[in-house]
Amino acid sequence: MAQRDNSFTVNIIPHDAARSRREFIISGTKLILFRLIAVLLLLAILGSIAILSVGTAEFTRTAELREENRLLADSLTGARDLNRRLDSIELELQEIRDTRTIIENLATTGISGDDPE
Repeated sequence: MAQRDNSFTVNIIPHDAARSRREFIISGTKLILFRLIAVLLLLAILGSIAILSVGTAEFTRTAELREENRLLADSLTGARDLNRRLDSIELELQEIRDTRTIIENLATTGISGDDPE
């Protein structure tokens, strides 16, 4: 059985015919280092993809919360407007009660027990 060659060859072929072709043969410790760097680069890319997918999920969740916050703010504005209206109605009712009390006092003071009807 023939022994397998554990080398890696990188060929760089330029488009320009005037430039020379380059060939790099990576073997031994350089090959182990190359494989280690390739694995680390792959893990970094996979980690970045995982972080981005979690980040986009959080972004959509944040967008949903932002929309809910906007709806709650609109609801709060409506509730405050209703509260202001109720306060003004209560003030008008209090003025009506005060006026009624004054009219009743005038009506009772105008009637005396000495006057025949």
